[in-house]
This record gives sequence, structure tokens and C-alpha cells, in this order.
Amino acid sequence: MTLMKTRSDAAKADVIVAGGGPAGLGAALMARRNGADVLLVEQFNFFGGMATAGLVGSFVATAGMGGGVSKELMDRASSLGGRKGVYFDLETFKYAAQCLLEEAGVRVLLHSFMESAVVENGVVKGIWVANKGGRLRLDAKVVIDATGDGDVAASAGAPYEKGRKEDGQMQAVTLRSRIGGVRVDQCADWKEINRLLADEIRQGGVHVPLYVAGVLDAGGESPKGERSFNLDMVAGVDATDPWELSRAELAARTAVWELVDFAKRRIPGWKDCYLIDTGVHIGVRETRRILGRYVLGRDDVMSGRKFEDGIARCSNWMDLHDPEVFQHKEGFERYIEKTQLPEGEWYEIPYRCLTPEKPGGILICGRCLSSDREANGSLRIMVTCINTGMAAGVGAALAAGRRTLPSEVDGAEVRRLLQAQGAEL
Repeated sequence: MTLMKTRSDAAKADVIVAGGGPAGLGAALMARRNGADVLLVEQFNFFGGMATAGLVGSFVATAGMGGGVSKELMDRASSLGGRKGVYFDLETFKYAAQCLLEEAGVRVLLHSFMESAVVENGVVKGIWVANKGGRLRLDAKVVIDATGDGDVAASAGAPYEKGRKEDGQMQAVTLRSRIGGVRVDQCADWKEINRLLADEIRQGGVHVPLYVAGVLDAGGESPKGERSFNLDMVAGVDATDPWELSRAELAARTAVWELVDFAKRRIPGWKDCYLIDTGVHIGVRETRRILGRYVLGRDDVMSGRKFEDGIARCSNWMDLHDPEVFQHKEGFERYIEKTQLPEGEWYEIPYRCLTPEKPGGILICGRCLSSDREANGSLRIMVTCINTGMAAGVGAALAAGRRTLPSEVDGAEVRRLLQAQGAEL
């Protein structure tokens, strides 16, 4: 018989996962399946991060998606009738994630915003959160930072890099939307839409800087006639600054409405379109990169490097949504300068990228893991974030069970356990 935890007991766990996005889902599930008592803390009232709050709605195909939690999520979405290929229904994904967490026995705390780390003698011992109850301290043997921005690690004093070395510039941000009422049988292709969009921007009808206009993301073969503009809307934003983030959200929402107006007037098949919704959170491509015991670099990616402690594989191209990529272009036949890996090749991310140089007691996963800027432009996709989260979960469970630091866990052992539990390695 499982006894109900008291409130004081509920604020303690073997492993606390900060963030319920793709990386946090992988981390929480694998930590629990490897014997840890897990508390997952999420700022929204649902899980999925950019998959759901950001309205991304699909996985980018990559090495590493043939097994593990990403496959489980898609299989569950299929069983619930909400998947088509790599695309998924947003509400279905939310529920699929909830089902997997409940079945595994992961405890959750929703509507709770991560404030800062609790650090004692150079070791992270928990986190402070803010919610309807005020400020609450949550204690753990190991904390996993799955915030995307590395908020826990940064607040604990972990060293990090952010943006370009020469000027701190970060990639443009995007507010995803869902647009209905599109006549898919009459719809122009994305090259024609981009030509029309470039012309509209030059005429001042849409106030998106010319160099960051982008492609139409069709969102799969939707029978409901739904489409989405997935283009860089606001540049020069540091999404770890609340004032800049607020400015970006407002500017991006204005851009969405301008785009819908443009679509009605100029795109074939779109004259009766309407805005269904926009993302709960703007899509952020880049902020902090926490420095770990190994920094994955461009050369590792392009050479398809493998590691003894490789805990996730990825084959996604490298892209950086920087202003220079788009300057001096009259059309948008090429939306982004993609640096592709050799055909059929992939690289691995070592466990050492998940363990910061300091402090102890914490693991990082997802977009904020230890990498240089170019490598991060490849690994930030959701499937890879899930897979690095899975590894963080296994490492955290081992460290908590042995009462040791995550950095002292053998990455090769983590790799073996991941393989034995269905990860594609």
C-alpha cells in the first residue's frame, strides 16, 4: 500500500526535474523507471514545452528517434488518434505525456515557476519555486535542469556562454500560430508564398525585417485546412531578460496578425483564412549554453564523432537564424543556410555534456547542454532534447541511489542502461 505523502514530504524527492518540456519528459520518465522518487515541476498546466506551448506540433526527423521516449510519445499519440507521420495533435500530445508520467509514477507540481537553485557547500540541494502558495523550497538528492534556458544551473553559479562571442547576438525568435480556413486544393506552394511575402515586406505591408522572412510550414497534410507561418519574427532578443522577452511576445503577435491580413489579400487559397490561436510561449532558439566537462563542438558534429559515453545520437543539420544569413536576398527560395552532415551520418552527445563544471548535484539536458553555438544549432531539436533528458534521468537515478554526484557516474554505464531500455544508440 502506497501512503499519501504529507505536504512536507511532497516537497522532497530523490530527483527533481525543473521543466516539463521534451527534455524534462525524458528525464522524469527515465529517472522514475530507474528507481528514483521523481518530482517534475512545470510552469504551465500541461507538458510538452515547445511541442505544445509553442505550437510546434511535429518532430524533426533525426537519428535517435527510432526508440526511447520520443517513440513512446508518438505511439501513444497514435493510439489516441492524434498522430499523422511526424505531426501530432497538440491536445493529444499533452494527454499522451500525462499518461506516460502517471503510469510511471512521476509526481508533478504544476503552475510553479522555477525561481533559483538551493546551493549548499557547492552542491545543488533543491530549487525554490513560486506558485499560488507563495515561495516554496523543494529538496532533492539530484536536480535536473530541463528549463531550456539553463535557469537552475545559472542561478547556482554554473559557468555558461550565451550568444555570439563577438557581440552576444542570439538567434531570432518565433511565435507559432495556427491558421484555419485555408483551401488546400487551391493553395500556392511555399516558394510562391515567399515571393509574395518578400514583395509585401518591401512594400511595408508586413513589418518583419527582410532578412528574417521565412518559409511557410504546411504543418502536414491537414484535412482541416490548417497552416502555420514559421518564420523568424523578432531579432536581437535575449529571452533570459524578462523585459526583452515581453517586447518580443508583443511584437511577434503583431506580426502574426499582419501575416494573416497579408495571406487573406495575396495568397491563393487563403482569402477566407482566420487565426485559430498563437503559442502560449514564444519559440526561443538560443539562450544559455551551460559549460560542462565536455563542450560539444562543430567539428564533433560534422565529423560524426562517437563517444564511449555517448548517450544520444543526432543527425540534424546545423542552422543559425542570424541576421547575416538573410541579408541581401531578394527572394526566399532558400530560407536558411543549412550545414548538413554527410549522408547517412550521425554524431553522439557524451554524458559529460550533461554535467556542469560546477556546482555539483545537478544535470543539464536539452537546449542548454554544454556545446558551442554551431553544434547547439543542430542538437536543439525536440527529439534530441528528449534523448538527452533520458540520459540525465538515468544518471540522476544512479547518483541519487548511490548518494554520489552525477559527475561521478560512469557515462558508459548510462549508455548501456539506455540501450537496454530502448534508446536508439
